[in-house]
Amino acid sequence: MTNSNATPAKTVIVTGGAGGGIGGGITTVAAEAGWNVVIVDIDEGACQALSEKLTRRGLSTAVFLCADIATPGRAEEAVSFAMERFGTVDALVNNAGIGLVKHITEVTDDEYQRVFSVNIDAAYRFSRAVVRAMPPSGGSIVNIGSVHALANIQGYTVYATTKGAIDAFTRALAADCGPRGIRVNCIHPGLVPSPQNRELIHNFAEDVDAWLDSYTRTKQLLANLPTARQVGELVKFFLSDAASAITGQAIAIDGGTSAMLYERG
Repeated sequence: MTNSNATPAKTVIVTGGAGGGIGGGITTVAAEAGWNVVIVDIDEGACQALSEKLTRRGLSTAVFLCADIATPGRAEEAVSFAMERFGTVDALVNNAGIGLVKHITEVTDDEYQRVFSVNIDAAYRFSRAVVRAMPPSGGSIVNIGSVHALANIQGYTVYATTKGAIDAFTRALAADCGPRGIRVNCIHPGLVPSPQNRELIHNFAEDVDAWLDSYTRTKQLLANLPTARQVGELVKFFLSDAASAITGQAIAIDGGTSAMLYERG
């Protein structure tokens, strides 16, 4: 017998939610929480793989929309998809993003525009579409930034600029949406283990595990890397009623990297 007084499950849209790193961590934690999850991701194979993995675990509330979030109109399509499937949109995680490691003198206009279109333009469009669709009771948006919004190294000029913009966008959107009961917060992850990051590291380090070990010993205050699941748990907190008094804030989950003045010895 079903409980007619049961609180309906929340529905959250997660961009880039099928990836093997942070996106997959967010989706998995949200599905485990019993939320309806609408994943918008360009990688059809990753969508299928994660869908099968969640189904095997009995977590069947996640649905997938394979799309390039940088294309105008995709945000409205995702909202319509969510409304048709679940009848509501209560939350958004602007997680999808692409990186670029190049000296500014070598970055082409096309590369610059692509990073901005995915990391900034899509977050703006999805936020606008979701805010328009959220119920009168309000909702929550979480933006995934980066420690590169806080401090930097060579080669990250374009990427860091987009993540710095996400940080400012979070506060501005919170100011716009607070009177409607919509909270907006930001998470700045540090180095999170993922297939993509391992591939990136392998471009300049033959032994990826040795490089990661050195990183945790010298670049972090804590000797363990933050995991995709831990980022997902932090997203879950921000989306939950436990964070009902928090908006316009940004927090780093980076093992203490952004708190350091000098490298550890």
